Amino acid sequence: MPDGKTRVLGYTREVRAGAVTYVALGHCHSPISNVQPFVDSSVEPAGKTPQVFRGSWETAEFEMLLRNAIGWGTGARP
Repeated sequence: MPDGKTRVLGYTREVRAGAVTYVALGHCHSPISNVQPFVDSSVEPAGKTPQVFRGSWETAEFEMLLRNAIGWGTGARP
């Protein structure tokens, strides 16, 4: 990143004969769980936090990432 820091968005850790994969892409909230008073203008031009926010969870790319991870974890072949 421009500030010289690394942000880890995911990783895989081998555990004995298997592995665990962690993905840290974004977050979501509802009116009940929302504690963020404002958001970046790339999310909402006025900077107002949307009532419901799913972030990357509702994108085709995130779904593909999950499908690939499940396939990898179960040994499925394309």
